[in-house]
Amino acid sequence: MDKRNDILRAAERLFYNNGFHATSTDHICSEANVSTRTLYRYFPSRESLTASVMEQRKNRFFSALYPAEHVEAIDQLFRELKRWMDENGAQGCFFVKAWAEYAEHDMTLAALALDYRYMLRHYIAACINHSHGVNREALINVIWILFEGASITALLTGSQAALDAGHAAALLMKKSGEAQ
Repeated sequence: MDKRNDILRAAERLFYNNGFHATSTDHICSEANVSTRTLYRYFPSRESLTASVMEQRKNRFFSALYPAEHVEAIDQLFRELKRWMDENGAQGCFFVKAWAEYAEHDMTLAALALDYRYMLRHYIAACINHSHGVNREALINVIWILFEGASITALLTGSQAALDAGHAAALLMKKSGEAQ
């Protein structure tokens, strides 16, 4: 049994469902079945726990994606978003929630939340630049907006929003490729 990972999983689930500030350390400990002492042995502060949760979640998401050079990289991005929502819930973006709660209170955690957004945009840009050539800024932005929009639309329509956005992205990429 890995107590550190138990704590991270419980904290991630509670932060996503209840909010970062609304989730007490006691609730995290109860869900992870650890003592407060154990939690603080692995994470010396609430901020270090929150940073570790964000880093782990970001790494898990990006590790499931294809390399940017892969012909199906963008399709996989949207399929992975759907899978993620099916497994973790479709309650909006974890990192937008984190940024909203920390933007005025903790610049380090707010920056970590934005880091995911920058990495996502960079990944999409690398995919498009590989498949369509450089200087395709409009296409990059539209694919990024479709991804972001699917996260919010899923609040109302469920995880199918990710596949719908993926289909729209594929059509745009095809049309853009034909225009070259």
